[in-house]
Amino acid sequence: MQAAARKLAVMIIPWPHEHNPLASVSNFLYTEKTKSLYFGYITTLSGPLVLSGAIPVVDLALELINERDDVLQNYTLNYTDILDSKCDRTTSLDNFFQLINNDTTYVSLIGCGCSPATIPVAEISHYWNIPHLAYAAGADILNDRSRFKNFFRTILSFRYSGASLGQLMREFGWRQMAVITQDEILFRQVTESATNIFEDQGWKLNDFVVLSGGNPLSYFEKSNVKNFRIIHINAYPNFAYKILCEAYYRDMIGPMYLWIIPMWYNTGWWRTNSTSFSNNVSCTDEIMSKVIDGIIGIVPDGFLTLQNESLVTFSGL
Repeated sequence: MQAAARKLAVMIIPWPHEHNPLASVSNFLYTEKTKSLYFGYITTLSGPLVLSGAIPVVDLALELINERDDVLQNYTLNYTDILDSKCDRTTSLDNFFQLINNDTTYVSLIGCGCSPATIPVAEISHYWNIPHLAYAAGADILNDRSRFKNFFRTILSFRYSGASLGQLMREFGWRQMAVITQDEILFRQVTESATNIFEDQGWKLNDFVVLSGGNPLSYFEKSNVKNFRIIHINAYPNFAYKILCEAYYRDMIGPMYLWIIPMWYNTGWWRTNSTSFSNNVSCTDEIMSKVIDGIIGIVPDGFLTLQNESLVTFSGL
């Protein structure tokens, strides 16, 4: 956990002359913001997807808000501790009830990291009348307003990932692809979207689903595994690491095989010092460097719409 201490911002407020004991000195009094408002903060600090890189951005946003006198006058916005959902449903719910049952009143919630950790909390957070904001949960199911009544997010739904695969097929004139899908709602919906597109176009999609807790290397036990030269890993990075390491020893890497992965993986996810690395695999950084040479990374359509633009946002920045 990470404690987050904040300095109270200073603002100038007018004080009526007849009630001001310092009126002879000044018509204004410097005072501190009098009250603190807290939001809960749950994210994935460990597990298959690490999102600690967003913490400095949240801190910067707090600093910018608390420095302004035209936003939340007489209040300072803050958070208490950062709780680790570990990208796990049960842990995330435990985190949420830990927040709700302590002595602090929360005006909102940022959480809870990845989609599997966010979905169960987003289903119930509205019972406490808490606005729930996420920046990393991309599952399309979270668009269901009747089910997730008080949930909002700053990230696009991953419903477009299937369309991205379809665009690759059209661009290069491919006719078949294998998809290795991790059995999580985020990835299942991507595969379902791709399946519909492939069926409409008459392309062949060979979908292999690895159940939760299952061994991703079971993909290589399929009798027709080498019939598909274009393979999309639809999974978290620790899952992809194991598959690509095994592909090296199966001689299933470029240029004869093309692997496609999501582009949102953590920086350096393929290195032995990353959170994606498993002690059970036998690939060095040099081997993995060879494996990922020539890999295609996909980003959902519209995901980087502001990449090359400079726009003034609602904040005025």
